[in-house]
Amino acid sequence: MTRLLSGWEALDPALGRLLRINVVALTVATVSVAVVYVAGFRHTTVLVDLAVMAVSIVLAVASAPLARRWGSEGAIGALAVSAGVFAVGGTWATPILVPLTTMLVLVPMLVAIPYVPRRWLDGLGTFAVLGSSALVALAEYRRPATLDDVWWVNAIVAASALPSVVVVVIYLVRDAYRRLHERTEQLEESRTRIVEVADAARRSIERDLHDGAQQRLLAMSVTIERARKELQAGRPEGASGLLDRLATDNREVLVELRELARGIYPPLLTERGLAIAVQATARRSVVPVTLEVSGYERQTPQVEAASYFCILEALTNVAKHAHAESVLVTLRGQPHLAFSVTDDGRGFDRHHTDPGGLLGMEARMAAAGGTLTVTSQPGRGTTVHGEFPSLDASG
Repeated sequence: MTRLLSGWEALDPALGRLLRINVVALTVATVSVAVVYVAGFRHTTVLVDLAVMAVSIVLAVASAPLARRWGSEGAIGALAVSAGVFAVGGTWATPILVPLTTMLVLVPMLVAIPYVPRRWLDGLGTFAVLGSSALVALAEYRRPATLDDVWWVNAIVAASALPSVVVVVIYLVRDAYRRLHERTEQLEESRTRIVEVADAARRSIERDLHDGAQQRLLAMSVTIERARKELQAGRPEGASGLLDRLATDNREVLVELRELARGIYPPLLTERGLAIAVQATARRSVVPVTLEVSGYERQTPQVEAASYFCILEALTNVAKHAHAESVLVTLRGQPHLAFSVTDDGRGFDRHHTDPGGLLGMEARMAAAGGTLTVTSQPGRGTTVHGEFPSLDASG
């Protein structure tokens, strides 16, 4: 059974936990109804509800292998089928359950909101609206056929089936509150970090301009003045040599400013996308870089910029601190955007390292809706891994 359900481990932990709770709740409800049936309450309604709940459990368990193959969409699709079977069968056998079963067809959409694309949410919303309407119609159709049933049959079935759905709905509400609370805290922390990162970036640009281009421009102004004096003194050869030096300095300043602009926001990133921009950066790296790209498609400018600058910062750290011989950069577009930068350098202990640069990378990723993890041990290299797990759901 553990191996059968291992497909849930590939899902978001909260979604996997919810699917397990759903199966446990259904199992408890099914066992309760089975105990009632075995105890002597052998009514046809109880037997039909028992069969329906058993089928729903099988379908819910089937979401695990589907999750391994198709991810969140496969798991939630199986959950929707399971809920639909439970709702239709329960309403047919016990029409009094229609308030419960109409709520049940809403569950897949509520579960899916953080995990699937918008087209899936539209489909699940249609399923909920049409399904709930059909269940009410079915209940009204079946109600006359069950009016003569003894009262305890409906009471037993309702009391056995209701807790499973209530537990799932309560979990959804509590999980949504927890996610909202965590998101609020993350946003507050990100706002503080973004301000700090922006200030640090501004100071860095100021230093680069002051120590680089500004000093060169001052030197060029001195060269221009010297060339003017050479011409006034009637020494065109000296002026010509100074002008040649001035032309060389001008080219070097242009190159330096171009590199600075590339660090602020490279035009290649805008024009041709993240994969090409990272490829160009890898070619300029002082440490040999191997780049592996698979299934990549253009993303939003915010996501591409966050990914690019985190990769750039990671490569810069490798060149400055890692003493590495090689770097592996991976960029994957499916099932969601993810990247990693792995070096074979000396590594570090994060608890004894200034976290400034890493905090800036984490803040940049969080502002674009992604997450960043850094794994490193002294003597075992470093891996920087970033991903945007909610990218599809937000589209």
